[in-house]
Amino acid sequence: MTPKPSRTVLALACILSLSACDRARHNAEAVVRENLKDPDSAKFGEFYFNEKTGKGCLTVNARNSMGGYTGDQQAYVQRTDKGWETYEIAEISADSCRDIFADQGADDADTNAS
Repeated sequence: MTPKPSRTVLALACILSLSACDRARHNAEAVVRENLKDPDSAKFGEFYFNEKTGKGCLTVNARNSMGGYTGDQQAYVQRTDKGWETYEIAEISADSCRDIFADQGADDADTNAS
């Protein structure tokens, strides 16, 4: 039995979507590492990326200058024409990072697209 075209298209769309998400995460991790005192110590957690705003939040825990781990922090990252940038690494929750950074302007993007 051959798969229905709609199932094939749906499966392909899911694979491409996951691949794009993995690529975004990899790029975000790379740019955050560049801003750490001990990049090799970085442990990454939750990643959220808003396609509409081009902004994301990445949970990171890395060693500070005294050798201790900082605890989970949020890296504010953004995809730009020049590549990826880290704006700040802050001691806030992932939800707060989404609200005040990643999703900021998403409603405006919807309005401008219309």
